[in-house]
Amino acid sequence: MNLTGKSGNVPQALAIRFLRDAISYIPCGDSIALRCESVVPDKQFRVWKRWFTTHEDPAWEISEEHKSFFYYKKNWVE
Repeated sequence: MNLTGKSGNVPQALAIRFLRDAISYIPCGDSIALRCESVVPDKQFRVWKRWFTTHEDPAWEISEEHKSFFYYKKNWVE
């Protein structure tokens, strides 16, 4: 199973683009949760964890225990 080779890069890039678009559309007070449930979840989690910690918004919460990622879009009170 290859998550990091040439064949794995395109689907991952498309998924990240879709995820960024989805975040812009969700209403304030809502959330997005992602869970690594592939054939090799440990490897998938390591790859995505490295990506999220270096390239994405630090508001993402990473759960090592559940191999998941959670983003909560805060309500902005003025």
